[in-house]
Amino acid sequence: MLCSAAVQPGEYRLDTPPQHGARLPSNSIIDIVPAPDGRSIWFGTGRGLGQIHLPGAEWSVINESSGLGRGGVSALVVSDSVIWAATAYTEEIRGEYYPAGGGVGYSRDEGVSWRWMRQPVDSADVTDYSPTTTNIQNVTYDIAVTDSAVWIVSWGGGLRKLRHGSDRWELVTVDGNSFKPLQYLSHRVFSAAYDGRSLWVGSAAGVHHSEDGGYTWAASSAGAGSISGNFVVALGVQYAGPDTLIWAATWRAERNTEYYGVSVTADHGASWRVALSDSTRFISGPYSGAYLIDIYGSLRAHNFGFKDSTVYVCADGGLWFSDDLGRTWDWAANPIHQIADWTINERLDNPDFYSAAAIGDTLWIGTDNGLAFYHPSLLGWRILRAHQPAGVAGQPNTYAYPSPFSPRRGHQTRFQFRAAAPGDGVQSWGVWNFAMEPVIEFSGPYPANVFWGGGTGMMAGYGAVAWDGRDAKGKIVANGVYFYRLKVNGKDLWGKVMVID
Repeated sequence: MLCSAAVQPGEYRLDTPPQHGARLPSNSIIDIVPAPDGRSIWFGTGRGLGQIHLPGAEWSVINESSGLGRGGVSALVVSDSVIWAATAYTEEIRGEYYPAGGGVGYSRDEGVSWRWMRQPVDSADVTDYSPTTTNIQNVTYDIAVTDSAVWIVSWGGGLRKLRHGSDRWELVTVDGNSFKPLQYLSHRVFSAAYDGRSLWVGSAAGVHHSEDGGYTWAASSAGAGSISGNFVVALGVQYAGPDTLIWAATWRAERNTEYYGVSVTADHGASWRVALSDSTRFISGPYSGAYLIDIYGSLRAHNFGFKDSTVYVCADGGLWFSDDLGRTWDWAANPIHQIADWTINERLDNPDFYSAAAIGDTLWIGTDNGLAFYHPSLLGWRILRAHQPAGVAGQPNTYAYPSPFSPRRGHQTRFQFRAAAPGDGVQSWGVWNFAMEPVIEFSGPYPANVFWGGGTGMMAGYGAVAWDGRDAKGKIVANGVYFYRLKVNGKDLWGKVMVID
C-alpha cells in the first residue's frame, strides 16, 4: 500500500522577517501553534499561514505564491524545528462544488523554505484495496508527527504515514481490513494526535490508538462508560502535572444512542468520561436545570486548547472552559460567546470557535470571524481582523464582507469604509431591498454598531458598520440582494450585499 510522495519542482523561499503592511491573512483561523523558540506564533487560516512575530506583533504571510499548496490551511503541526501543513480548496465539477486536497508540506527552517508534496493518491491499477485516485474529497484534516513517521488523516484518502527519510506514503487501516472507506466507517479518518507514547486517530467509528507504529490498534466506540459519539472530529493531548489526558470531540454518527459531546480519558483509553455534552444540565444561574442543548443547541466541538489543568473547548457558538480537567464548568461564565474590543468598538458576536492556545499569560482564540487575544494587563480582549482598507490601493470606497452571509446562523456582515483617523465616522446608514424599499435606517453620530480602527496598528484604515440581516422590526430579511448606503464624512457611499440562508 505505497504511493510516491511527489514533490513539486524546486524549493521555495520567502522573506520570513516581518513584512511591511502584512496583516492577518483570513478571518477563519483553524489552528494556533507557537513556534518552538517562542519568538513567534503560527496561524493556520483560510488564506494560508500567518506568522506573528513577538514581541512587536508584526506579521508575515505564507501562501501558494510562497510555496504552500493551493487553498487554505486545513492542518498545521509544529514538531521540534519542523513545521508541517496541509491545504485544501474547493473544486467545481459540472456545477457542483467539492473539497479537494492541496497537498502536504514541511519547513525545517522556521518557514524560510518549504518542500511541498501533492495530495497522496493511488494508482487506478490497485486491486488489493479500494484506491483513491483523485484529490477530490481527499482532504488532509490533521497531521501527527511521531518518532518514526509523519501521519496524515484524509477523508477519502484514509490514514497514511510517511516514514522519516522516505519518499513514499504508506496506507494504514486501524482494523486490519483492506482499505475500503465506502464500506468501513473506521477507514474514514478525521483527526490525529501523538502523546509521546501512542498515536491516536479519530474516525467515523470512534477513537483508535497504537503504541507500535500502527501495526496493532485498540479502539473505543460510543456506549456506556465510553465516548458520546463515534464521529471523532478532533483530538487533543493535555499534559497536567504527572497526568496525560486525551480529549476527543465526539459527535453523533449513526446510532440514536449517540450524542454530541466532549470525551476524555486519563488512563490511556481504558475508560472514558463524557466531560461536556448535549445532555449536560446547568446547575446554577438563570438556566438552572436546563439541558445545554436546550440553550445552545448541539455541542459541535472543533478543537481544544490547554494550559496546565485548564481545558478550552472550541465549538459552534461558544468557547467552553474548565480549570479542573473538565470535572466542573463555571456555568456563570461559560461559554464565552461574545468578545468585545472597546479600543476599536469592535465585537465578535456568536462566532464559531475553531482554535485556542494559551501561550504564556495570553489566551489566543481563532474563530470563523476573526482572531482575538486576552492578557490580564490589557483589562479586556483585543480583536484582529483580516480586511482590505476601503478607498485605497484600488479598493472600492465601500464593500460588504462577508457576502453572502447567513443571518439565521447569527452571522453579520460588515459594510467597510475608510477610517484614516479616530474622528472619521458614519453620520447615517441604511439598507434597501431590490425594489429600493427601505429595510432599516439609522442616523446620528457614531451609532452603536459602527466600528472604526482609529488609523493605527493592525486596524489602520479600518471602519465598518455591522448589520445582522434584520429589518427595522427585528425580523430576519428574506434571501436576496440588498443595497446599503453609508454617509461618511458628508459623502454618500453605496454598495450591495447578498443574504442566503
